[in-house]
Amino acid sequence: MRLWPKRSSITPPREEVDPRVPKLVDWDQHGIVGTIGSGPAAGTTVVAHSYRTETGGLDFYELEFWDGPDQIFDAAGRFVMSDWVTDSRVPGEEGGLIDALTREVDVTWWTDRERIDAFWSVHWDPR
Repeated sequence: MRLWPKRSSITPPREEVDPRVPKLVDWDQHGIVGTIGSGPAAGTTVVAHSYRTETGGLDFYELEFWDGPDQIFDAAGRFVMSDWVTDSRVPGEEGGLIDALTREVDVTWWTDRERIDAFWSVHWDPR
């Protein structure tokens, strides 16, 4: 019988948290909305939908490029991210895909409550 070595129990390093990403406690029930500021997809609306556990904790969030391409590239033409990716790291605490997207293509997350509510009223069908 061959004994296989145990896998490393080393956890990967924490991703850098981008201070421009709103903390999860500041997200509304649908998530958050922002605008890509650089690269070929500048002006594209990006939505981060949160999915919660039965106890209200974060299960995962999903990034969706609302009115733009299915793939996002930075200003140098390097691939950054595909549409509909998910991540279970807590925004504002653990870093993750939302932080990488914000850094790479300069996402500005909306803070104007009226603008956010208007977006959700047009684009969210709770049926």
